[in-house]
Amino acid sequence: MKALPALNELLSGNQRYQTGTSTMSNPVDARSELVRGQSPIACILRCADSRVAPEIVFDQPLGKLFVCGVAGNIPTIEIIESMEYAVGVLGVSLIVVMGHSNCGAVHAALHNEHVDGVFALIALSAVPDMDECVAHNAEQGVSTILNNSLYLASAVQQGTLQLVAGVQDIASGEFELVAQTKLE
Repeated sequence: MKALPALNELLSGNQRYQTGTSTMSNPVDARSELVRGQSPIACILRCADSRVAPEIVFDQPLGKLFVCGVAGNIPTIEIIESMEYAVGVLGVSLIVVMGHSNCGAVHAALHNEHVDGVFALIALSAVPDMDECVAHNAEQGVSTILNNSLYLASAVQQGTLQLVAGVQDIASGEFELVAQTKLE
């Protein structure tokens, strides 16, 4: 499947992170550029878990990722509206739904520890396996986004936006794709 340059840049950055050869830093003198504005290459929906930091995992400096976070990486209506802003105003061409191993929110949903709120929105797989549920939840996030935003669905159909889902393994650092929209 064809990937937009933004996805290739993130996957290359993840490779650097995995091997301990990260190159990005956020020096003091870079702040003057950040004051002038942002030009992110991707919008990332991540879990609120403190072990998940897209700028580090994808080896990107501040200003390159438009990050939205909520427990269980659930695309709520507020998150989807933020994504629409990232695409429509900031020109983002890639949305990543980023799950992660050992997700406490998915664990809670899998074991019925929370039956309402955002935990009730976690999409569990038919197979009651933690890793399978984490991947399924991330993958279903793509469908939820497309089903709840005509704007983003239209951008995907026009080939100007790619949506992907993946899972970061906390132990290895590897981000593995589990789903992506098809580009023409």
